Formats: sequence, structure tokens, C-alpha cells
Amino acid sequence: MVEISMALIAPTLGGGRSIFLWYNKRNSEAVQKSFDLLHISTSRIEQKVDTISLDVARNYVTNDDLTAHIKGEEEWHKVMHDEVKDIKTDVKETREVLNRMIIDGGFNH
Repeated sequence: MVEISMALIAPTLGGGRSIFLWYNKRNSEAVQKSFDLLHISTSRIEQKVDTISLDVARNYVTNDDLTAHIKGEEEWHKVMHDEVKDIKTDVKETREVLNRMIIDGGFNH
């Protein structure tokens, strides 16, 4: 009876052990594949960062260029402010002329 029990239990335990080992191997292969993909992704990110660094260095504006640009912008704003101020003065003067014309009766409806 013991021999029959052992004949049935031993292959079952051996098969269970084989399945356990196979499952662990499959999981370790999946983990390794994930690490490989992570390494590839990290390498791609590193390449992109290097490319961006090169682009920034290539497109870098010197302090003198930036200062000149800011001064140009300030001058443009001053010119625009003066033009708007002149337009405002012209509108105000035109309104005063029209008001005088209406008051004096020089403007017919």
C-alpha cells in the first residue's frame, strides 16, 4: 500500500515542483524583459535630453543680444505710447471743436 501511495504522490509532487520552477522562470524572464525595456526607454530619454541640451546651447542668446532686444522693445513701446497719446489729443481736440460748433449753432442737423 505504501508503494502505491508513493507511486502516486511522487509524480504529483515532481509535477508540482516542475510547474513551480517553470512559473518562476517565466516570471523572471518577464521581469528581465521589463528591465530591458526600462533600460531602452532610459537610453532614449537620455538621448532626448542630450539633444535638447545641444539645441539650447545652439540657440542660446547672449546677454548683450537680450539687452539689445529689451532696449528695442522699450523704444517700440515708447513710440507706440507717444502715438496713442497723439491720437488721444487729436480726438479730444476734435470733440471740443464739434462741441463748439453745436453750441454756436454752426452744426446743422
